[in-house]
Amino acid sequence: MKKCFTINPLRTTEEIESYSRLFTENIYQAIEIFYPYNLDILNQSIYTENIKNIKYRFPNVEVVMHLPYGPTNDLCNPDQYCIVLDLMKKGIDYAAQFKTKKLTLHLGYLPQGMNRQAVRDHIKVVLKDLSQYAKQKHMQLMIENMPGSAELGYGPDEILSLIVNVNLPNLKFILDTGHAHLSGYSPCEYIDTLSQFLLHIHFSDNNGHGDQHARLGTGNIDFYAIFQSLKKIGYRELHCLEILYDTVEDLYQNALDIDKYDIYE
Repeated sequence: MKKCFTINPLRTTEEIESYSRLFTENIYQAIEIFYPYNLDILNQSIYTENIKNIKYRFPNVEVVMHLPYGPTNDLCNPDQYCIVLDLMKKGIDYAAQFKTKKLTLHLGYLPQGMNRQAVRDHIKVVLKDLSQYAKQKHMQLMIENMPGSAELGYGPDEILSLIVNVNLPNLKFILDTGHAHLSGYSPCEYIDTLSQFLLHIHFSDNNGHGDQHARLGTGNIDFYAIFQSLKKIGYRELHCLEILYDTVEDLYQNALDIDKYDIYE
C-alpha cells in the first residue's frame, strides 16, 4: 500500500525537516501539498523551498497538490469564477516545479437562484478549460466528493455525469472518506460507481457529525468495507491520510492505523 500525508503551508521548516525519516524508512511514499497563494511572499518562498528540498533529497517521493478551495475559490459562482479559474491555473503552474501529476479539486457551491442543472452546465465548460490547461502540464485533475448537497460534486452519480460529459482523459475522481460518510452515501457507493476514474483517496474518520479529519478507527466509518471494495476493483494508487496531526510521531501512528485494514495481501 502506497501511503501519503498532507503538508499544510503553515508547517515550519523544522517540522517539515522532521518528516525526512518517514521517507528514509519508506513509511510514506508521497505527500499532498497546497498552493500557498494566501501566504505572504516570504512564507510562500519558505514553503516552496521546503517542498523542493524533499524532492531533491527523495526524488521518488510523489507530490500531489490540492488546488485552492472554499467559498472564496468557488468555480460555480458566475460572478467570480473567471478570477478563480485564473488562480487555479496559477496553482497548476506552481505544481509543475515538483513534477506533480495529480491535482485535487473542489468545484464549489450552488449559487442562490440557480438550479442544479444550470450549475452543472456551467461547471462542465469550466472543467473542460481547466482540464485542457492541466493536460498541457501533463497533469490529471481530480474532482473531490463533497459532504453536503449545497456543494457541487455531491453524490457519486453527479460526479460520474460531470466526468463522462466533459469527456477528457485527464479528468478523474478523488474519494474523500470523511466527506462520503457525511453525505448520506457510503464510501463504497462512490468506489463502485466511479471505480474507472478513481485515482486518489483521502482517508480520515468521523462520527457522522462533522468533517473531523480524525484518526482511522476513532469514528464510525467502516474501513474494512472500504478496503474490500478497493480490493475488488484492484486499486493501487495512493492512500493519503488527510488526518490532523501535531508531530512526526502522529504520522507514524496514522500509518500503523491504516495498515490494520490492508487486506490486499
